[in-house]
Amino acid sequence: MKQCGILLAGALMFAGATGASAQDKQINLKFSYWVPPSHLLTPGYKEWGAALEKASNGTIKTTLFPSSQLGSGADHYDMVKRGIADVGLINPGYTPGRFPIIATADLPFLVTDSLKAAPAISRWYKKYAAKEMPEHYVCHTYSHEPGSFHSKKEIKVPADVKGLNVRTANQTIAAFVTSMGGNSVQVPIMEAADTLRRGITDAITVPWGGLTHPAFKFGEVTTYTLDIPLYVSNFTHGISRQTYDSMSDAQKKAVDSVCTPEWSARTYKSWYEDDHGRQQAIYKTDRKITKVGPAEVKLWRDAAKPVYDQWSAAVKKAGYDPDTVLNELKAELKKADALF
Repeated sequence: MKQCGILLAGALMFAGATGASAQDKQINLKFSYWVPPSHLLTPGYKEWGAALEKASNGTIKTTLFPSSQLGSGADHYDMVKRGIADVGLINPGYTPGRFPIIATADLPFLVTDSLKAAPAISRWYKKYAAKEMPEHYVCHTYSHEPGSFHSKKEIKVPADVKGLNVRTANQTIAAFVTSMGGNSVQVPIMEAADTLRRGITDAITVPWGGLTHPAFKFGEVTTYTLDIPLYVSNFTHGISRQTYDSMSDAQKKAVDSVCTPEWSARTYKSWYEDDHGRQQAIYKTDRKITKVGPAEVKLWRDAAKPVYDQWSAAVKKAGYDPDTVLNELKAELKKADALF
């Protein structure tokens, strides 16, 4: 009899917990991103949404809005801030100077493997995110695979960039190209192949996957690739702070469970595998790939000093010590075996 009483009490407790969960308001998160639905971030977003729905006992669902349906890529931080979207894909580099701390991870010659780096960058940025992006609950931080120069003529050392018109990936790399005597050309990525074809540009900085990806095919309008992990561009998935704060404690806990360093890599994994696979396949083609040794690497690192100086000044202005910020990032990347 006593055992039955215990079982009944347990059942009532379980029913009470279930009832509390059932009383949570239903939330449908609008997840906005500016790449097309065919982009390989989409499978990761669907997996993340399904995991969040399960963790919240079905009270939080996610609807995807790709292809800039709710606004342009550069507007996504403020769209999430204002609640136009509840979750957004943010490229901090689209608003140069606004987020100097996360721009640390965009500096040249840091990341060798972006899948390993994603949890490391996420752990590093966590202590800074609430202050630098206060209107967001920063859920994930990650980058694309390392990009480099793909060009019509060979680029092996920084002096080879002088006089070239280069379609650059972000403000950091634009400053790098300019410091070497090149000219940064800012055009949307979907127009970049045409500028190369027409001779408006001589080179482009993108990850290797862009050489063979059917949306870009930059390999058809360039001949050479510099084999060095020149840079990455970093992204965040930000959740509206207002949306997050309006959730119940149980719902916040569900969100927290899928906003982890491990999930930073997991949402990005399909894109990484495609890009990484394309790079490995390119090595087996007749593509003219320029290898570099320690002497050339030193020249490239020395050439990047003005970029590091500009970044350092911006971090100091924001009230942080640049050496501490950079060394903390390097330590996390080293632990993940992702530091160049």
